[in-house]
Order: sequence, then C-alpha cells, then structure tokens
Amino acid sequence: MNLFSLAKSFPTEDAAIEYWIATRWPDGVRCVGCDHDTVYRIRTIGKTGKPSLVFECGKCQLHFSPTAGTLFHDSHLPLQKWFMAIALMCEGKKGISANQMKRHLGVTYKTAWFLCHRIRKAMSDDSIDPLGSEGQVIEMDESFIGGTTQHKGSKEAKRRKVKIIGIAERGGRVHLRKIKNLKQDTIVPIMNATISPNASEIHTDGSTRYTNIIPSGKHVRGNHAAEIKAGDPLSNQTIEGAFSLFKRGVIGSYHKLGEEHLDAYLGEFCWRQNRRKQQPEMFDLALSNMTREPLPYAKLKGGDNPF
Repeated sequence: MNLFSLAKSFPTEDAAIEYWIATRWPDGVRCVGCDHDTVYRIRTIGKTGKPSLVFECGKCQLHFSPTAGTLFHDSHLPLQKWFMAIALMCEGKKGISANQMKRHLGVTYKTAWFLCHRIRKAMSDDSIDPLGSEGQVIEMDESFIGGTTQHKGSKEAKRRKVKIIGIAERGGRVHLRKIKNLKQDTIVPIMNATISPNASEIHTDGSTRYTNIIPSGKHVRGNHAAEIKAGDPLSNQTIEGAFSLFKRGVIGSYHKLGEEHLDAYLGEFCWRQNRRKQQPEMFDLALSNMTREPLPYAKLKGGDNPF
C-alpha cells in the first residue's frame, strides 16, 4: 500500500483503529485476559488527554485497549503514523533509516528507532519452510560486512568484519543470518535446518569450505573467474544479488548498524525479499504480524555497537 492509498483508506484516526480491530479480531473482539467474547466499547480520555477507545470484558471486567498485548503496546503515537511507518518499511526495497522515519513522521529519533524495530519484529519469519522443498536449485555463500577501513584487505580487517551466511532458492526465497565463524560445526546445523533434502542441487563458489559438508551428488562448485571471462552468469548469482542489495541498504540507508541488531535487519530484508511478488498485500501481512507480543524498549536497548 503506497502513501496515497494509505491517506485515502485511513483519513481519520478512528478509521485506522477500526481497521486494526478488524485485523486483530476478524471474528469479533475477545477479552485479552479470559478470552470471553462479550466485550463492551467505552469511550474515555487517554493519558495524553485525547479521547480514546477502551474495551471492557463482560465476564472479568478487564479494561484493555485495542493495541494491548501487541507490538503497538504502550505507544502513544496515533495509529495513522504507525500505518505510515509500516507502509514505508514495506515499500523500501533497501530499507529506511530511523532518521528518515523521524523526518517523515515528525517524531524524535528515539521514538522512530523504537518504532522501526517493533515493525522489524513483525517483518520477520519466526519459522520458514525448508528452502528447496519443491526440488529447486539452492545457492549458498558467505559474505562479510562492517569492520574497519584501516588496513583494508588485510587479515586483521577481515577478522573485524561480521560474517553472514546466505542460502537462497534460485529465483525464490532467501535466508540470511549472522554467524560467529565459518567453521563446519557452525555451518552444518544451519544447512540442516534451512535446506530441504528435496533440493535438486546446491551451488557454491569455488571455495573448498563446502566440499565435505554437501553431498557430492548435489554439490556444484562454480568458478567465478571463468564465468566472468566467458560472459556467463555467476553460478550463485541469486545469493550474491541478495548480499549486494542488503549492503546497498546498509551504505545508502542505515550507514551504521549495531551488530547485536544485525539479525533483525537481515530478517526484515529477507521477509520483504521473499514477498516481493506480493507487494499489494505486504502492508496487510505486516500489520497482521503486529499482533505478536510486545517488544519492550529495555530488551532492545543493549550495548549499541555500530559497525
């Protein structure tokens, strides 16, 4: 949903609230405490002094707001601004920074940063079906991000970079994850959890790293130098393209990321990339995931080490 459509669909805050209620409770509002279906609407004055909607359970008399117990929990921002932020993050192929979000919404950087991370949690897959389950070709590679510009190209500079492993279906879904090292004990469990036994082939670059961990009957080792010289597409072009797109987002949008939050950014990227053919539905898909349990600020804010 683009911003023009968003403005037409939700011209008032009440329209946004009603849409959220219908998204959260498609079969009617239920109590968040006892799950009873007899619930009454109460109009009251909120903490900010503005009129607000509260529900009262007819059984346990619990009062709760439409956003209680969700990723919207304890937010004083209007849902119209939340909806705009969700739309911007769904439409931004390379992501959108908290600073940019701050300017779009007219909020503080802290509010924008916290808001983006809660939406990022909604734009992540808690679990995925194994890649290649329908016999697709799988591409696999690793990449490095961040580090220091000093002694560029040296072993020390490479050691300081964060390692990412990428697995992708050729022309299909992609999975990126931060890893602590490139040792076999680290890579094999990720492969077992992410790649289906039904995958027809697993393509890698010329590295010998995967020789002993991928069955020889499925492993196809590429030779980038020969492929480029011959003018052929790279044997693992899909995953290389995913790495490139994510790095363009880091350089052009975010500039710096906290290493402890890298998996959240990777999860957002993969979620959006894997639904790129569902662009019209992406806003509703993300909004429905906002029903996930709250993400407290204290849980998010650890040692923020940008790289």
